Amino acid sequence: MMASARESRFSTPPRYLAQLPWIGPILGERFGASGTRLVRLAAAADPLLGSPLAVVFLPVKKETARPERLVPLHAGWVVPIEADGSAGFQLHAPEKFWDGEAHGVLMVLLYDRSTVLYEPATGKASNRIFPDNLPGQIQHLSEGKATVDGPIPVPDLPGPIREEIERRVRRLLEAPRDELELGLIELEREIAPSTQEPRETTFAVASCQYPAGFLDRDVAESSYRRIAHFLSGKGAGALQCLVLLGDQVYVDATAGLFDPSAEFDRFGLPYERLLRTEPLRQVLRRVPLYAMLDDHEIQDNWEPGDADPRSAENLRLGHKSYLRYQRMAGPPQVPASGDSQDPLWYEFDASGLPFFMADTRTERGTRTAQTIADACIMRPSQFDALLEWLDRQNQQKGDTPKFIASPASFLPRHRRAAQHGQPASALRSDGWDGYPSSFYRLLTHIAAKDIRNVIFLSGDEHVSFVVSADITDKATGKVTRIRSIHSSGLYSPFPFANSVAESLCFEDDFEFGDYRCQVARLEVMPGDGFALLRVSGEPGAWSVRCCFDRASDTKAGGAWINVV
Repeated sequence: MMASARESRFSTPPRYLAQLPWIGPILGERFGASGTRLVRLAAAADPLLGSPLAVVFLPVKKETARPERLVPLHAGWVVPIEADGSAGFQLHAPEKFWDGEAHGVLMVLLYDRSTVLYEPATGKASNRIFPDNLPGQIQHLSEGKATVDGPIPVPDLPGPIREEIERRVRRLLEAPRDELELGLIELEREIAPSTQEPRETTFAVASCQYPAGFLDRDVAESSYRRIAHFLSGKGAGALQCLVLLGDQVYVDATAGLFDPSAEFDRFGLPYERLLRTEPLRQVLRRVPLYAMLDDHEIQDNWEPGDADPRSAENLRLGHKSYLRYQRMAGPPQVPASGDSQDPLWYEFDASGLPFFMADTRTERGTRTAQTIADACIMRPSQFDALLEWLDRQNQQKGDTPKFIASPASFLPRHRRAAQHGQPASALRSDGWDGYPSSFYRLLTHIAAKDIRNVIFLSGDEHVSFVVSADITDKATGKVTRIRSIHSSGLYSPFPFANSVAESLCFEDDFEFGDYRCQVARLEVMPGDGFALLRVSGEPGAWSVRCCFDRASDTKAGGAWINVV
């Protein structure tokens, strides 16, 4: 019997749509044993197109002839995506995808346009003859002989699928190179830790990106544009990672005047606008992102006990959105522990340098004038993990620089929090010094264990500075030196919201318990921008330098300050 027109249509080869990711690609960490190393990646599909069927990874070279193009080296690989209705997804790609002469690997999303027939009369999709997932389509066209296990080389696909993918990708590659580069994942060769030869690691630290308006987009995006420019230089100056320390978005951008109330408009849309910003996309496709939220991802100056009836719900939604967007490509959440049941803090390594990313916002204790002496900036489980991390790094890595990153500033203290020596003055600080119990306990632990080369990284104050602090044991005279580096806002256009040097105790001398702390200023710099840190050397001979990039610089990187 002759097949009907409808059956004949669905017996023809599949039809796909090939597009670059709507958000991403976002590069995550590399992990696994040698020979089986994986790269964590994340992206999101266009919500108007639904969930993608698969991802095509295509190694390409940059052609410099005019017009400039991306030229495929070979047919690449396909990775099926589960059609779960979610636009965002994470996957792991083998590091071998970047081997050889490729300048990078292009990520292409495939959308299926062959699985259903739309019936205008009924308003329904019917006759689902062809499977709606790639493994099912492969089995359907191979008569059940093929199985899908991990990435599939395009040449190994059944003929109709292979030919359709090649046709759609070939058409996509006709676009100019600068358009396609937004989907190009450029993976730097990882610098392996070595105790034999000096090595150099450079990373960027930033915070506080106030959203662009109708008239200030170029200015608002200029800091991310300069980071992308720095990355384009490659060579010895290439970044190993980007560390963002809070207020990546402002869900309360109008301070309640015109802030939306619908969940997606308030907590989702700011992230999607940020992640679709071209300069940031140019950065995140090249280097891993390590981020922590602060108050503006929740509500201005959030802390428990807030009288705002929406405070608890804003915390829940801010927490959820941070994980969905800022941790899209990882790192994964650490397991629940003790009183930290949904932890956001984590630790990571960048080219052998250890980092502890502290959550100094969502685990804060309630503060009043009566309880300020005992209030903690984080729950005991996180604080214990931080102390254990310090002890472990001190034992295993000796004097290797150890970075404690948090949105809240550690040092210097705020003048208004230190005034008159009254404990209740700490209520006037949103930083570590606003929680004296946590502040002094951490200083005491570092000094008592003589943990060397501890460097605090922070954001939030909208001013850049570097300070050193000597913690002296009053009984023995032993001195332990720490450093604190603070990055100003990427874009913080309102002067009334920015700290000034006069509000901070840059030349400070205070005592706590058996110790005395003397703070000295190394550098203070106003203005928007970010910090670049460059670590080089080997055990016993480490060098840490920092420079604060500003819009007046012709390119990223200005005068370098010796920190260690």
